[in-house]
Amino acid sequence: MINNALQIVAKELNGYLMRKFQLHEDKAILEAILNESGSVPEGNKDKVLITLVNLEQDSSHYRYSNFQKAGETSNSQYNVPFNFNLDVLITALFNDYNEALKFLSEAIYFFQAKNLFNHQNTPGLDPDIQQLTFEVTKLSYHEVHSLWSALGAKYMPSVLFKMRILSFQGDQVQQVIAAVGEKGSGVNPTSNG
Repeated sequence: MINNALQIVAKELNGYLMRKFQLHEDKAILEAILNESGSVPEGNKDKVLITLVNLEQDSSHYRYSNFQKAGETSNSQYNVPFNFNLDVLITALFNDYNEALKFLSEAIYFFQAKNLFNHQNTPGLDPDIQQLTFEVTKLSYHEVHSLWSALGAKYMPSVLFKMRILSFQGDQVQQVIAAVGEKGSGVNPTSNG
């Protein structure tokens, strides 16, 4: 699901950049900034990179119970979904600094105009995803330095977005066995023996 969500965002941003600059080659790709050896892959140069830098569980959507009923009259239940927000770094990785700023500016325009991705405006969005929203994450100078140090790269023109919300809900239903004395359990709680 994470891959599908980020791939569709990359595809939409890429289409926008190709139309905006009348290009015939991909400019926005889903990729890590550096490869395992710590160098920039050739395929990342002169591109806008979309990189997942953090996955954060969102507990604000949880209910008090760890379970939800599978149906009104059912004795079955399933675990509540795990909800995540993703920190997504958009980096303009260009040798020409002016080109980097130009492409980063257009990426920001894109996410300002389309900060909500749903099934109506984004064909191909995973059916399990209801919607994705993007908001800019404000970072201090120290936080920017820490982020790029953690990535093992030198700073490039970039912006960090929080992508909300990916909800992981498995389809495994658990059978609930009624507790002794509960209605429908076949045990009368008031009987003495």
